[in-house]
Amino acid sequence: MTDNRTRTTLTDRYVWTVTRHLPDDVGPDVAQELRGTIADAVDGKVEAGVDPDAAEEQVISELGDPDVLARQYGGRPGYLIGPGVYPDYVRLMRILPAIVLPIVLLANFVARVTTTDENWGAILLDAFLLLLSVAVHLAFWVTLTFAVIEWTRPEGERDRPLSTWKPDQLTAEVPWRHVGLAETLFQALFAAAMAVLVAWQFSGVGGDAIQVLNPDVGAVWKLALIGLFVLDAALALVVWRVGRWTPTLAAVNVASNAAAAILLIWLLSRGELLTDLPTVLGERFGWSTDWSIPTALLAAVIVVITLWDGIESVVKARRAIKGRRERHG
Repeated sequence: MTDNRTRTTLTDRYVWTVTRHLPDDVGPDVAQELRGTIADAVDGKVEAGVDPDAAEEQVISELGDPDVLARQYGGRPGYLIGPGVYPDYVRLMRILPAIVLPIVLLANFVARVTTTDENWGAILLDAFLLLLSVAVHLAFWVTLTFAVIEWTRPEGERDRPLSTWKPDQLTAEVPWRHVGLAETLFQALFAAAMAVLVAWQFSGVGGDAIQVLNPDVGAVWKLALIGLFVLDAALALVVWRVGRWTPTLAAVNVASNAAAAILLIWLLSRGELLTDLPTVLGERFGWSTDWSIPTALLAAVIVVITLWDGIESVVKARRAIKGRRERHG
């Protein structure tokens, strides 16, 4: 009597866990089928000489996780976004940030510049935090929407795509090693942010901000440095529009990097690029440590960065040419 009560209790717990979230028109049938399956398997093990309690525990262990079994009986997906809606989900996750984030950045920048007296550092920090918040919200709400679509679709339609694909959606030409939109946005926004940061430093930061660049640099050199960063941002967009690095675009990039390196090193050698940073930090924070950086080290870093960027664009252009030749014979 005790054995039967123990066996029934364990089976009841397992069957209840499997059927608790199943629809009313399915749950009772599944419970009856599952009880019969467990009873038959237990009887078989008992006849083979296994203790009834141990036999029941073995059978239920072999059936596995009740939540997994419930999904199988109920036809519920065991994933958040399935193969039917996944392509549309990925497309939207690529398109929305590319459209929404630049608009948010521009609107926030214009609003802050025209309505507040905050310095450029505060404005840039606020823009970064806003972009991060908007990006997180975009990812969350788009994912949630597609998860709801996935879980509410009829079982027979879950593998079907939401939209119908047509051959005319293909691009007219498939460029070799197509430049991604995410990479382009990162490069363009980084270059634009650097242009704004340099312009802010050259204008004289004031307040509690740390003045690193010398605001007394000649106006021509200020405009030249800012213009080179703007050129980098524009070049990233042009490369994305073309779809690949071309010899001409690579040559422009190499020339831009060379001009930036020459101008920065020349200003460094004349002591006109940076402020007296140890004095600035000492006055600002009361530090007595010498934070000055050797000019030769800064020049070496500039050369390495600009050389690396220029070589990378040339290599990508050569790969693109090679790929086009291989495709066209």
